[in-house]
Amino acid sequence: MRETLDMTEESNVCWEGSWGATKREKVTMRITARINSERGRGSFELYDVESGGERYYGEGGLWLSDDGYLNDYDGTGSLDYRIIEWLDTLGMIDPDPRCYFRKEITPTEVNA
Repeated sequence: MRETLDMTEESNVCWEGSWGATKREKVTMRITARINSERGRGSFELYDVESGGERYYGEGGLWLSDDGYLNDYDGTGSLDYRIIEWLDTLGMIDPDPRCYFRKEITPTEVNA
């Protein structure tokens, strides 16, 4: 199964590192992701529309376990919750409440 997420949404974003974080600002973000369950991997890209990714940009890879659940990603310090929620709608987030990715989306489900 090959699936694609393609969305544009206003977000509060900042840069964050070991030095701390910048002040959050509201920008329009373009979020795309692709997953191929047969190959067990995918990719994602996020960038701010206003600057075409000059101010905020991130990309990386997604990897699925043999069970078909997301078990790793690379490229950014944290994976955008909208990508995790999208993968959950595809059944690619482990339903176990102890799963790292399940814990990442549980607060947004509770506060929605």
